[in-house]
Amino acid sequence: TLEALAAAVAARRRASPPPVGRSESMPRAPFRELGAIEQTDNLRVQTIRPLLSPACAIEEVELPLQSKRLVLRARCDISAVVQGDSDRLLVLAGPPAVHDPSEAMEYAARLAALAAELESELLVVMAVNLSRSSSAADDAAAAAPGGPGGGWAGLVTDPRLDGSVDMNSGFRAARRLLLDIAQLGLPTAVEYVDTITPQFVADLASYALVGSRQAGSRAHRELASGLSTPVGFQGGASSADAAVDAVRSAASGHAFLSVSKQGVAGIVQTTGNRDCHP
Repeated sequence: TLEALAAAVAARRRASPPPVGRSESMPRAPFRELGAIEQTDNLRVQTIRPLLSPACAIEEVELPLQSKRLVLRARCDISAVVQGDSDRLLVLAGPPAVHDPSEAMEYAARLAALAAELESELLVVMAVNLSRSSSAADDAAAAAPGGPGGGWAGLVTDPRLDGSVDMNSGFRAARRLLLDIAQLGLPTAVEYVDTITPQFVADLASYALVGSRQAGSRAHRELASGLSTPVGFQGGASSADAAVDAVRSAASGHAFLSVSKQGVAGIVQTTGNRDCHP
């Protein structure tokens, strides 16, 4: 009860040494970090800049009919593997993160040739990681005094690698890269670290990934339930339970808040995605 808690605090105070008083060099002051007392929101937000709408990005870098057919055919082929209707092996290949589109295209060209050679046995999909998923080590480094703040966050967030956070240019670059790879005849997979990026690039991807750090996230499970692609949930190093639970959850319909292609917040209702697997 509240009375018991209050009594425990009083007992702790009696048993503990008195607190060290503040010296003149440490005067009591209001919480300066929060700024003006009249303001109660966005107190720790530095800036909010406009983001182009997904619809505008899609219109600027539109998927031609031939590439649409490739994307849809690859989704059907991947679904057949996931559902056990095909004995081919699904293979995802790609760099941990894409920072130079020209180097990614060189990789894609070589992979496309190999994929065509081995297509009877292997269904090869290029993993194009547009956002760098942070590791536990990255989080620890970012939290340390003088830490880097998490380091480079990926092509979408920082396409110029200079900390400018020009995400508008990043989404345009990401769409151009995915389109160029599709025009090589090679399907792509994208890992979704957040739940907004899919609105910008999902029409270009044949497969989606949700990493082990996001597999337990309710928002990512809801997202997966409405994606038009098969989705792979990665399990953790010690247990696959989160991934298995995510597959079960994503197979059902959900209702949640998200952003539309027009960049407007909305209420999304999904039917569920039965092409998910751990």
